[in-house]
Amino acid sequence: MKNKRYYNILIILFYLVLISNQQAVAQPQVNARAAILIDAETGQVLYNKNMHEVRPPASTTKIMTGILAIEYGNLADKVSASNRAAYEGGSSIHLTPQETLTLRELVYGLLVKSGNDAAVAIAEHIGGSVEEFAEMMNQKAREVGALQTSFKNPNGLPQEGHLTTAYDLAQITRYALENNFFAEVVDTSKKRISWPGNDWDRILINTNRLLVRSEMVDGVKTGYTSAAGKCLVASATRNGQQLISVVLKGGDVWNGSLALLNYGFNNYSKVDIIAKGDLIKEVEFKNGSQLGLKAADEFRWIVGNGNQLNLNKVVEVDQNIRFPVKVGEKVGKLSIHANGELLGRVDLIADRDIEASAWVNFWRRLNSIVQTYF
Repeated sequence: MKNKRYYNILIILFYLVLISNQQAVAQPQVNARAAILIDAETGQVLYNKNMHEVRPPASTTKIMTGILAIEYGNLADKVSASNRAAYEGGSSIHLTPQETLTLRELVYGLLVKSGNDAAVAIAEHIGGSVEEFAEMMNQKAREVGALQTSFKNPNGLPQEGHLTTAYDLAQITRYALENNFFAEVVDTSKKRISWPGNDWDRILINTNRLLVRSEMVDGVKTGYTSAAGKCLVASATRNGQQLISVVLKGGDVWNGSLALLNYGFNNYSKVDIIAKGDLIKEVEFKNGSQLGLKAADEFRWIVGNGNQLNLNKVVEVDQNIRFPVKVGEKVGKLSIHANGELLGRVDLIADRDIEASAWVNFWRRLNSIVQTYF
């Protein structure tokens, strides 16, 4: 009887562990037309649902408008609102014709309050016109790998051909978050800016409710039109790892985005593969001197909990190096593979000066290009 009781307890514990493991790896059920979750540092896709389906992005468009304003404008510039900007429909910071704000204030109005008028004022100031600014947006989209994106305006109001994908929005956001000022703005829940002609300032309340619902959330942008539905690009950081989620035409975008972000943090971990300054390869010359090839940058990768990477590293020495070589000079690349897939590359730099004569001996030994597997 006693043994049977112990047996039953073991069976129960076994099923509890099994259920727990299933819950840990089960993908979240996201009620949305399209969605994606990526790691901000590596760009790895951790979850996707119709991530390449082309859709209207609504005000998530302003992520691109914001980063272009920061990159191509002077934040101290004075910007006067045109009639077109002042009378732009939809969400607004209530600009009036010829009202002047700094570009910095307009960026806050754009990304915190989601002002469509601020978007037009920025576009005209940076691009000369809304149409020319849209061309700048599309050029930047191509540069960051958002190849299915076509922007027609700076704010996401409905317009034929104004389309993107969840994947593209994730790439644009990943790029934008590398800019410290952009990251600061989208992590701002409340901001005061000037309001010329009034006895009080504008108080901007961020449309992204997740900023006050969860301490880990640190961005990014909401969006809504009847065609696009409810949209949310969100970012969150936990234990030094930042994730980006995109939900397009969602039901409950708040809980859906949190479910995605928590799924990523609970089931994936960042693995340090190469540290900056690691000695990757050391080559000895015929005269006994040596050259160390060091990693110019760190390299990390996201791995599912419980999984292992079978790594293969390849050293490639640059054929076009001119001697003498100075310490810190790029001399090659390290390619990192796992399971037959190229994960990425890291530049290799010289760890010391090499005189011309020593370099000749070194090059004769290598012949052309060295590929060392280890």
